[in-house]
This record gives sequence, C-alpha cells and structure tokens, in this order.
Amino acid sequence: MDKLFNKSWFIKLTSLVIAVMLFLMVNMDNTANQPGGIPGITDGSRILEEVDLNVYYDEDRYVLTEAPETVQVTLRGPQNILTLAQVTQPQQEVFVDLEGKEAGVHYERVQHRGFPTDLNLSIVPMTVRVTIQEKQTASFPVDVELVNEGEMEEGYVAGTPEAAPSTVEVTAAQGIIDQVASARAIVDMSGRDTSFEEAVPVTFYDQNGNEMELTGDPAAVEVSVPVTSPNKSVPLRIGRNGDLPDGMAIDSISMNPERVTIYGPVDVINNISFIDLPNLEVGDLSGGSSYELDVPVPDGVERVDPETVTIEVETADEESREFSDFGIQVEGLGGGQTIQFLEPEDGQFDLVVNGSQGVLGRLERQDLRAEINVNGLAAGEHEAELEITGPQNLRFPQQGMTVNFIISENNSSSGGSSVQETETGENAGPEENNGNLDDNENSDNVTPNTNIETEEDGETNEINDNEQIEETETDEENETDGNNDTEETELFNIEEEEEEGDNQNTS
Repeated sequence: MDKLFNKSWFIKLTSLVIAVMLFLMVNMDNTANQPGGIPGITDGSRILEEVDLNVYYDEDRYVLTEAPETVQVTLRGPQNILTLAQVTQPQQEVFVDLEGKEAGVHYERVQHRGFPTDLNLSIVPMTVRVTIQEKQTASFPVDVELVNEGEMEEGYVAGTPEAAPSTVEVTAAQGIIDQVASARAIVDMSGRDTSFEEAVPVTFYDQNGNEMELTGDPAAVEVSVPVTSPNKSVPLRIGRNGDLPDGMAIDSISMNPERVTIYGPVDVINNISFIDLPNLEVGDLSGGSSYELDVPVPDGVERVDPETVTIEVETADEESREFSDFGIQVEGLGGGQTIQFLEPEDGQFDLVVNGSQGVLGRLERQDLRAEINVNGLAAGEHEAELEITGPQNLRFPQQGMTVNFIISENNSSSGGSSVQETETGENAGPEENNGNLDDNENSDNVTPNTNIETEEDGETNEINDNEQIEETETDEENETDGNNDTEETELFNIEEEEEEGDNQNTS
C-alpha cells in the first residue's frame, strides 16, 4: 500500500475522487432543482412556450377558419437528452391531422414528432377545436378610390379612373366571403398634374369599413387616372388669302365646331380669347367647298379639343348695293381741333358694297363703318386712307380711297367757325352735316332779338317781344309797313307796362 502512495498517478486519481464526492455532498439538495444537472446522472425538465401548432387538411377543398395558433410543450427526461432536444429542435413539430376529414368542427388530439424518444412530453391543451369550411371563390368589382384630390396642383381636376382588370377574385370560406362588402384600389392624388397609370394593391373591406385579411387574384390592378388641366372654351376665327374670281362672292362660311376647348395653366389660357385658323385661300373657290383644318395649339397650351375643324364655304354671284350720303367717322381728333372735309365734300360719300344677294339682303346701314384716323396730325391740310369695316364675306371697292381734309385749332374768341367741328354723325344724312354758315345767310330763318329796349321819361324799360305780337300781315305787307307795325307794337307794350306800374303804385 505504501508503494501505491508513492506513485504520483495514484495520488492524483485519489484526489479527483475525493473532490467529486465532496462536490456531490455539498450540492445534493439543489441538484434536483437545477435545470441542468450532471448529464446522464440526473433528470430535469424544460418548458417550451408558444410552440406553433400545424393543422393538416385538404387545402384544395377546404379553408381553415378556426384553430389555436400555438400550444405549450413540457419536456422531461435526462439532462443529456434535454440538451440533445435543443439541438434537434428544428425537426420537432406538434400538429393536428385532419386529412380525410370533411368540412365542419373537429376536436382533435394534438400530436408530436421529431422529439427524442427518451423524453416525456406534456402538451397543453392536449385536445383542440379545429374548424374547416369548404373553399369558395367569388368575384368582386374593383372600386378605385381617389384620396387627397384637394392637394392636386392648382386648377387640375381628376377624371373618372379605370382599373384593369375591373374585377378580382378571392378564395376563402363561404362565411368569410359573405362578409366582404367591397374591393378597393386607393390612389393618392397629392401633387398630381398629369394623367398617369400605376399598379395599385386591392384591399377588401367588410360592411363596417374594416379591412379584411384577404388576398385577391390578382393582388394588384393597373389603375389609369385622367387628369384634366384647367380649360376654357374659345371661338375660332378664319382669315382669307387672295381674291375671289371676278363676279363671285362668298355667301356663307360655316365652321364645325365653332368653338374649341383649350387646356393648360390658368395664367396661360386666361390670356387667350380666340384661336385663328390658317387663312382660307379664296382664289380657288368654286361653288360649294369643304375643308378640314388642324386647329393650331397656342404657345403654352397643352392641347386643344377637338384637334380639327371642318370649314364649309358656299359661293354665289356677286352683286352690289349702295348706301348714299354715308358719313365718315373721325378717330383721334385732338381736343380743341376741328376738321373740314375737302374731298369728299362734307365728309359724305356713296358707299358701295359688293357681296352675295343673301348677305347684302341682311345688311343694315349701322352694320357698316367708314373712318379715318387723324391721331397726331397738326393743323393744316392732310389726306388719309379710308378704312371701311363691316360683316364678313363683303367687299368694299372704295377701301383705302384718299380723303382730303383740313385740321384747324379752335379759337374761342372768334365769332363763327369756318370748319366742321369734331366728327360727323355716324352715317349722317345731309341735314346732319355741320356745313359752313354765314351769319348773313338765310336771314328769313334767323330768330329776331328777343329783347327790345325803349326809353321814356328817363326810364329804361326792357320789353320781351315774346309778349303777344300779332303777325298777321303777309310778306308783302311786312316789307311795306314793317316800320309802322313795329312802332305801333312798341307803343302798345309801353302803354301796357305803364298801366301795370300805376296799378302797383296804387296798391
């Protein structure tokens, strides 16, 4: 024995055994409560919370509508096996098998697999309620809902959106499908200023407006939203190039449509009042003609609707109509200036208008205007071109003829005026013309002085000759006895006034 104690290996082994025994003696009371323990010597337990519960059923025919999602699993056994169970956990599973079962409510025992066989398993709950229903497929129209339309760019308006496809299918249990009230594709319109297309997911809602956890087929639809820029309607105008063949006149020009709608920024379209079409070449017209013209798109305008317009032109034989004593209007005459026409005399001429019989028959004198512009002309003799305007489809042979006139500066201290003041009345006749009148001309028409002064007894009496004056004499008697009649009338009025004076004094 003494020889063994002299061996170093014996001493080491004995020390190890004693150490183990001391360790076991000290920790014996706590070993059973330790999650670990000495592998292979002591037993332990382990609790797994919220282990996923898998349910197996015929997914082609049924839909799982009710089942617990997780269960609790307690493992008991040797510590080394519990440790092994942690390593093999991915292969472990708890499940319910409904393969071959029909639709309805089922109470099934929870099964397990993949756990080490040396462990005891306790599952809570051991039996679960599981419901499967027959699978149904239903189709729902997609409602496109536009939100935040008030946050679009100024003046822009969203049109009617469209979804492609317009319907989606959803597969679920009949009871769930019955709860679906709508399928919506929601589009945010914030900052939009142009038409667009984009893929939008489809969301299902119940009758209370709550979102349902369903996936449609397809899950998203292509939504196109037309965005209309600010717009306004403006008329069309068409000019003319060239001259009509001799003896021909335009009876009517019609446009279809007469107005178009322009789209664009507000500050651009507000400054547009009309659109001019390309000029009509009238030199090649004969009988009735029809043209299709493109409507020009003004600068800054996005588009014009419609883009084309149809022009219908009807021609007829040219006839003439004359408006006699037609007055010339004067534009631009400065303050204190007067004008006297030299040619044509009195600022009137016979206006000739050419056109078709129908157009001339509807023409009124006030529809026409002949004018000259004298803006900025100083006093003196001048000439200007006559500008004649009127309805379309008319021709004025006298257009641009020369008008001679004198401009004078008004002198407020002078007696009579030898020039015509301002402008002649529109389309005035001869009686409306302010011609040159001498104070001594037409004496028969001059109104006599209204006041006659006489002196008697140093007093001056003013007699109004609007008092009763008898004028029964003929023109020959007025020429022969004019002086006597005047004296008799004056004496009569004087005596009458003296009598009135006496009456006033008496009173």
